[in-house]
Amino acid sequence: MLGLGGGSISAYLGRFMPDAVITTVEIDPGVITAAKTYFGVRETERMRYRASDGRVFLNRNSDLYDLILLDAYRGGYVPFHLLTREFYALVRQRLAPGGAAAFNVHDGSKLYASTVKTLGEVFPALDLFPTGMGEVIAVAAAAPLARETLERRAAALQARHGFRFPLPQILPRRMETPQAEGANGDIITDDFAPADVYDVIGRDSRRRK
Repeated sequence: MLGLGGGSISAYLGRFMPDAVITTVEIDPGVITAAKTYFGVRETERMRYRASDGRVFLNRNSDLYDLILLDAYRGGYVPFHLLTREFYALVRQRLAPGGAAAFNVHDGSKLYASTVKTLGEVFPALDLFPTGMGEVIAVAAAAPLARETLERRAAALQARHGFRFPLPQILPRRMETPQAEGANGDIITDDFAPADVYDVIGRDSRRRK
């Protein structure tokens, strides 16, 4: 997990998946301290918290992960070095066989379209799940899965773990043509990442409608 905040996501996964080993990486040590002090976050052998930049952490550690989650915001948007083609390629390298990565992305701007387009260039499989609250969860993997397979796995995982937010109820939100969301975007690279500008383009026109 890249980005801690109050620790709600890692705590949620740790509660419902008691066998999972979860490493949460947060760039600000003060955020980790605050989460432990005020939000009940507790470090154990399987719930680990590391103070580091997410990209630096993945660069320095060759471990492979079944799931990598990115929910790191600065101000209102993700820091640009966590949005580029090179970073997404690093994330893909750190996935175990059959693994997936999930990204929390604000929609309604050129940055959103560019993020989708860049993810689609790195990952052969990309699914988008709108939350209806101005955010989209992008799930990327090395190989696509048929809808029937996803439905079967969602039902099996829900029966096993009893998630508070049932997976079979989330699956119908999946967009049928996620590539279309990136049609008006540009590939974001380490050398070309106007994230702050792209985050504004499109938002004003959407508010006026």
